[in-house]
Amino acid sequence: MEIRLLRAFLTVASLRHFGRAAEALHLSQPALSKQVLALEESLGGRLFERGRHGAELTTFGAAFLPDAETLVRDADDVLARARESSSGRRGHLRIGLGLSTLTLAPSLIAAYRKQHPNIGVTLNDLSSAEQTRRLFAGKLEAGFLRLPADAGLSAFPVIDESLALAVPQHAKWKRLPAKLDELNDLGFIGLARSRGPGLAGVIDAWCAERGFAPRVIQQTDDIQSVLAAVAAGVGAAFLPSRAQYLLRDARVFRLKDASAQWRVGLAWQTQRDDPVVARFVEYVRGATRHAA
Repeated sequence: MEIRLLRAFLTVASLRHFGRAAEALHLSQPALSKQVLALEESLGGRLFERGRHGAELTTFGAAFLPDAETLVRDADDVLARARESSSGRRGHLRIGLGLSTLTLAPSLIAAYRKQHPNIGVTLNDLSSAEQTRRLFAGKLEAGFLRLPADAGLSAFPVIDESLALAVPQHAKWKRLPAKLDELNDLGFIGLARSRGPGLAGVIDAWCAERGFAPRVIQQTDDIQSVLAAVAAGVGAAFLPSRAQYLLRDARVFRLKDASAQWRVGLAWQTQRDDPVVARFVEYVRGATRHAA
């Protein structure tokens, strides 16, 4: 059943006149009459009784009217949703984020969803390596990960990040000790390399430059446990400097050497044609233009 035929029927039913209905629909009266006739033939019954003063619904037409209104309203809703989806205003995003963006990304996404309430969002706390794997596998639409991104991903920088050393509040050091081996008296809490290979690589490079080998006394599978252990006084830890906002009862020394610096950006599949992703990328680019 064609929606245009239903619209023709509803217009005549509303105006009770073929001439006025034809004018409202920008049709000739014969063309409108053909549309109503085509609908009547498909339904198997007459919809109007024509008289000198207009057109009145038949008993069959009056009974059909509520169903026709429902069909057209539903069609309009479907069309509106389809237009929202094609323009990136309706859909769902699976977004990855890491420790460096645990404070930035959720607030960005909350502001984005206020502007786009028909976009659902699922957040995934993942390493940059795992985000990359999921982006290529189609299991994430976008991710806040360590730059540079792999070939096949598009990306732009969002924030600058650096390595930091966190020690318990009770530790004797007020600044980074000149002799790093002193830190081994306390010992280190380490994040399992498989959970943060990028972070582990930065730690390795920084320590290698200084001939320092951290004495790891405890390993954990998640960064929250690392932060909790430092706060509890168990040991020291290397972590992204922005994690200090999640860490209480500890001292954090930011490491300013070039080997301890990196950038975090938003990445997505270059070849993926998705208006929802494109709209989100545009929003984040504008919101973070001066943050990187």
